[in-house]
Formats: sequence, C-alpha cells, structure tokens
Amino acid sequence: MKIPYKHLLLLVFLYFTTVFFVGCVDTSVNPIPDRIDYSSQMKVVNLATGAGSATLTLDGQSLGAVSFGGEIPGSGSGFLTIPSGSRNLVAAFDNGQSKTFRFSAATEYKFRAFLVGASTNPSLILVNQRYTWQSKDSENGQQLFPADTAWVSIFNGSPDIVINSVEIGTELNEFETALETGKNSAYLKHAAGNVTVTIAYNDSLSLSFPYSLSARNRYTVALYDAAAQLKYAVLLDD
Repeated sequence: MKIPYKHLLLLVFLYFTTVFFVGCVDTSVNPIPDRIDYSSQMKVVNLATGAGSATLTLDGQSLGAVSFGGEIPGSGSGFLTIPSGSRNLVAAFDNGQSKTFRFSAATEYKFRAFLVGASTNPSLILVNQRYTWQSKDSENGQQLFPADTAWVSIFNGSPDIVINSVEIGTELNEFETALETGKNSAYLKHAAGNVTVTIAYNDSLSLSFPYSLSARNRYTVALYDAAAQLKYAVLLDD
C-alpha cells in the first residue's frame, strides 16, 4: 500500500522528535527518585539583631518561640516537614515588631530560613542544603557523606560585617567575593576531628573558636549580632 507523501513526512517528523526527547534525558548527574514527594523540610533561625525572641506562626500554625541566635525546631530535633509551594511565616518579636514573610518552599528540598537584619525591618533568607531524598544513609546521599569527612558552610547573619575568609584547622579558604549580610559559602570539605575555626571579617578582624567535627556530618556556622559583640552558632545540618 502506498503511503501518501504528507503522511510519510508526518511519520518521519514524529520518529525524530521522539528520538530527540528521549536522548535529552541525562540521569548521570543525579539519580532520579522513583516518585516526587511534594513536601519540603525546614528550620527557622532567628538572627534579627535587636529584636529579641520571636514567636513564629507558619500558615496559621504556631511553631513556638525561638530565642535570638536559636533555631526552631531546636538543635535536638529534626527538620520540620511542610507542604511545598507558597507559605506565610509570621514573626512576632519581643520588641513589639511583627512581620509577615511570604516565601516559596522548593519541592523536595531541605533548607533553613534565616531571619536577619535590623529589628526595624528584618528579612527572611532561604538557604537550600540538599534534596530531601539525599539522606545520610541512603544510596542517593552517599557522595554527600564520605567516611572520615565533615562539611562546613559559613553564613553571615550580622548586619554590619562582611566575611573575608575562614580557616578550618590549617586549611585557609579565602572568599573571592566577601560574604555580605544574608550570604553563605559553599560547603567546605575537611577531615573530621578537633579543629580551630577562625573567621576573618571586615578586612582586619577575626573570630576564633574550637570545635569537634564529626565524620559524615554537615554544619552551618552562622555569625550574627552587630560587629561590636559578634556571636556565632554552629548548626547541625545532617
């Protein structure tokens, strides 16, 4: 049977279109999960300078109060699982200020939401950490948690400093662009064990503290408060 010329052209077009789209899928970079879970995991960190504690409400549900420099859920608790998509966070501070933050929780991401800036007009900064399905003991998370190794990220929550570098043990990491308020570094790899962490800021000042890095853990070191009384918090990511 003869196939009409127009029908033949259509069949050829559909064949090459199918081959093109199938060939564009690259699964070599990240494994693709079996299904999509339309949820996210989060913690909220209160680094708003001069505002005191904050009472938090997420989409009308009370999360409780979080002290200045603290996070909720607390350090002994896991991240809060929430629906992905558009969310509303209300922060009522001890100084009488209250502000509603609207943000979007990315599907299948684990993240922290940092309250930063002056108490009169704080901001909410989201920092994604990893996919929720890249957990420590899963096949998909193996590359993120190598044996005898820890990872450290630096977050600037202070309103009046810029971070120039961080030295972990004897390894110096200078930032090509200084970390301004609300900015964070990539994760820095370091052997597990006892180290001294030294963070240089404002070109000529530094803050140092000892810490024990555990193998297969990931951390965020957050600097906060004004430069004159600069503080730090070590937050366990995984």
